[in-house]
Amino acid sequence: MKFTRTAAVTVTAALALTIAGCAGEDSGSADGTTTVEFGIPTNMGANNSPMAVAQAMGYFEDEGLKVDIVVTGDSTSIVQGIDSGSLDIGSTPPEPIWQAMTKGSQLQLVYNYIRKQTGSLAVLDDSPITSLGDFEGAVIGQSSLGTSNMLLSEGILASADLTPDVDYSHLAVGTGAAALQALATGQVDALSLWDTEYAAFEAQGTPLRYFTTDEAASLFSTTYFTSSDYAADNAETIEAFGRAMAKATLFTATNPEAALRIMYEEYPDTLVAGNSIDDQLAIDLVALNRRLELLTADDPQDTASWGAYSESALAAWGTFALDSGIIDSEVDTVAAAPNTFVEAYNDFDADAVVAEAQNWSAE
Repeated sequence: MKFTRTAAVTVTAALALTIAGCAGEDSGSADGTTTVEFGIPTNMGANNSPMAVAQAMGYFEDEGLKVDIVVTGDSTSIVQGIDSGSLDIGSTPPEPIWQAMTKGSQLQLVYNYIRKQTGSLAVLDDSPITSLGDFEGAVIGQSSLGTSNMLLSEGILASADLTPDVDYSHLAVGTGAAALQALATGQVDALSLWDTEYAAFEAQGTPLRYFTTDEAASLFSTTYFTSSDYAADNAETIEAFGRAMAKATLFTATNPEAALRIMYEEYPDTLVAGNSIDDQLAIDLVALNRRLELLTADDPQDTASWGAYSESALAAWGTFALDSGIIDSEVDTVAAAPNTFVEAYNDFDADAVVAEAQNWSAE
């Protein structure tokens, strides 16, 4: 089966704010296709494979969308891009969204993508760190210093009365092999990454121990969001985007190996040099299966709740963000995610998607 995909754009954080002027001003085309500038903070990998599925299987195209992916390298740039109008929809954990809202940004959460928390602090299994208090004096490796995971780790460590840049420090180490090497060589004492990264490290033979709090572990993670104005003016586009991603997530959950093979074809640079596809697949399947537990938590297909936020989860985020010092003033997190588009997200033929996944072949 041969696949084509819509154009994907990879830019640095600096360029993310200047792409093609203001995307929201004219996103239509002569053939009726709507272009969506979609910002993500990390490069394509097992964690983003449903996006590759949505492109390759034509789910975006079926909805009349052309999705341009803008990789910023950090979450802060995505929030800035949504604020400026250079991005239409963004993907990030909520921490920088709440921070921006305390400063006046008019933002709306529109699709609950990763329904449980992905982030935690991790150390080598033989590390002398055995409690959150032991992180005093530690250097913590972050994918970048603009990542939402840094804010989450600071919130977790605040529960042990530890203050960043006073009791511990951060160091940007990237992801993948570079991050693992920084941990293994003692350049950092711990990592603040996410589930699929940790799963890949362990699949390659590096056992880890994890630290979080009950409060942090109860929170949802990566969410899709936009500006309040874009949400009000582009309801059908948001519904179409979310419906395509619901289909793609269901496809991926049904046949994760197919999703990864699709990703390898769509994005050949996701294959690590020197690895065979089978070797890469063995590692990536471990990571993707761990992510799928979070993507499908509470059975969104059976409950028709793809993209939905629970009021209790939103309230928990508001409490955690304020108590841990992520934000310095209250945010009405419940009002920020009104579940306006959820019914439309779930309006598709699930049986057809499952059959398509089950019958998929690379031939």
